[in-house]
Amino acid sequence: MLELKIGDLVVLTAGSMRMAVEGVEGDVISCLWCHEGVIGRDSFNKVMLKKFEHREDAGGGRGKPPFRGDRDSGPKRFDDKPKGKPGWDGKPREKKYFRKD
Repeated sequence: MLELKIGDLVVLTAGSMRMAVEGVEGDVISCLWCHEGVIGRDSFNKVMLKKFEHREDAGGGRGKPPFRGDRDSGPKRFDDKPKGKPGWDGKPREKKYFRKD
């Protein structure tokens, strides 16, 4: 059976946010959680809870860069682009009116 003590992290078996065990009275577990800055408290039966398991490899292997094909493109050159934002016709917009001081 699940042995819980004060301070353990638990979740509902159906899925929920992490909750901290605040008190244990027989089969009734008092839990505490925070959601968007609001503290919540409730009591659950021991059958409804399971311990939260932290996964070390939850990042998904960030050590290796993503696959980018068989060619090394090298650094990108940004000076090939025309200056300014393109208009609806795809041509670069040019300011036709300037403020006169």
